[in-house]
Amino acid sequence: MSGPAVRLKRPPGSGSWYSRALDLALWAALAAPSAVAVRTLPAGLPRYVAAAAVPLLAVAVLLCRRRPLAALALPVLPALAHSVELVAPLYWPALAVLAFLAGRRTAEIRPALWFFAAVAVAGLPLCTIVGRDPWGWPTLLLTLLLTVTLPWLLGRLGRQYAELAGGGWRLADRMEREQQAVADRARIRERARIAGDMHDSLGHELTLLAVRAGALEVDPTLDARQQAAVGELREAAAAATGKLREIIGVLRADDDGAPVAPSAETVDELAERARAAGVDVRLEHDGNVAGPDHGKHPAGLPPMAGHAVHRVVQESLTNAAKHAPGAAVRVRIGHTAGTVSVAVVNDPPGAGTPPPGPASGGAGLVGLDERVRLAGGTLRAGPTPGGGFEVVAVLPTAPGRLRAPPAPRPGPARRRGSWRGPGRR
Repeated sequence: MSGPAVRLKRPPGSGSWYSRALDLALWAALAAPSAVAVRTLPAGLPRYVAAAAVPLLAVAVLLCRRRPLAALALPVLPALAHSVELVAPLYWPALAVLAFLAGRRTAEIRPALWFFAAVAVAGLPLCTIVGRDPWGWPTLLLTLLLTVTLPWLLGRLGRQYAELAGGGWRLADRMEREQQAVADRARIRERARIAGDMHDSLGHELTLLAVRAGALEVDPTLDARQQAAVGELREAAAAATGKLREIIGVLRADDDGAPVAPSAETVDELAERARAAGVDVRLEHDGNVAGPDHGKHPAGLPPMAGHAVHRVVQESLTNAAKHAPGAAVRVRIGHTAGTVSVAVVNDPPGAGTPPPGPASGGAGLVGLDERVRLAGGTLRAGPTPGGGFEVVAVLPTAPGRLRAPPAPRPGPARRRGSWRGPGRR
């Protein structure tokens, strides 16, 4: 059965000048003892074996990248020719180095085990027939174990460590991509909630506009032409309300349930509801934020900024009740020139309090950051020096100010480069 020719994958770096220089240096280091032995040994079989080992080692170095086990077999031949018991210190460095490279570059274990078994089995007749000493076979086995098998195991261990490290980085990359996908879904879900909030606000205004237009349409002081124009205005407002409802209905996620709190709830009402649930909440106001409706739209904030203030306090109180039960929570709303700030800080949970709830994936803070960012503000969340947690948001009192997109986080490849040096040390 014939098929298309399969082209062997070229080992990485095998054709570069750097790898060739390394191979040349390796051959020079391995062949140096044999080259010196050619000049120092007396004429005879050991001298000829040492001379033949120099080109054999050159061929072994050329093969060690593609055929590591074949490269390891080449120095075994002169070692056995020098001593059937492998007691040839002249070739031990070559055997150890090539065995280590074979363990590092061989993916499968079975061919290496067959090679070691073949050398061990062939050593018995060599010691018995050629060496005329069957008791030299245990010496051959011990030498084979120390000079070949043990370096091969070390190389195999290095290969497995490299594979585990690469698998760990791949797993970290996949987990980060999954976490990024969760964060993206949270941002999309928060945008859908924002669209729902805008529907509530704009729909209410359009409804009032249609009601006022309907009242003017039946006003007897207007002539027929003016009443017809007002009627068209009422119909346009009603049609805009219907289109807005259809668009927001498409944007709403299927799994979005009813809101936890009524849409007209203020921050004061939210804090009071949290106190009724057992959370120790202290609400403070600075500047000109206080007012009858400061919780929902503080000091004339844009609708998106007002909703963002409410969501920051709501999500922060939820996280405090979940992760630090029994801890005191301080909510501080401040007003400066052109901005309004919201800071929610909770203390660490005290002794004897119930255990915190299950850890979440951080999607709530991601969505909160998206809402604050789309409102033109910035959000900062993190632990406090005292062991608590704080969430601080700064929002503009006019649209279009403080627009600051989130800074990109370093990807896995950049973090891998930054940790590679310390990991090696």
